[in-house]
Amino acid sequence: MLIVLVGAQPEYSVNTQEVISTHEELIKHVIFEEDITSIATEWYLIRQEAYKVNLAGSLFFVGLLIGNILFGPLSDRFGRKPIFLTGLFLDVVFGFITAVAPNYEVFAVTRLLVGLVNGGMSLVAFVLTQEFVGKSYWALTGSLTNLVFAIGIAAFSVIGYYIRDWRTLAAVANCPGVLFFLLFM
Repeated sequence: MLIVLVGAQPEYSVNTQEVISTHEELIKHVIFEEDITSIATEWYLIRQEAYKVNLAGSLFFVGLLIGNILFGPLSDRFGRKPIFLTGLFLDVVFGFITAVAPNYEVFAVTRLLVGLVNGGMSLVAFVLTQEFVGKSYWALTGSLTNLVFAIGIAAFSVIGYYIRDWRTLAAVANCPGVLFFLLFM
């Protein structure tokens, strides 16, 4: 969800009649129409560089896949709670690094790493909640676990409406993780 908000590409115009041959020349002549910040406006991910916004989103989902594969065996070996807490800690750290990323490359790598620990944590959290209750409550706890995710997505869209700076939004999105880490320790 973060990439949808921080990757927004406002309308822009190029204020030159010259033929622009390099991305560096393009940057000098671009004027964005809206007053928002995003990775697209900060790093000029437009025209032939626009694919990088979607690439960062795809890297997040690649991380989810890898995290789902890795965290199950790790939680079986080292315990669910230690793996969950380690994943939550790393999620917060990588999330805050995302917010202060100095360039696109660091941003993309941190999105991959956030996806990796998110995928693993969601799997471990689901199993952990199932292990706390009897078999007759599995459907209820499974539904409630996913309901919390849906509520988080809805809340994030509201927060994204009010916080227009992408770096601030990325930082604010990680604040609940700090709270939950301290709560579960």
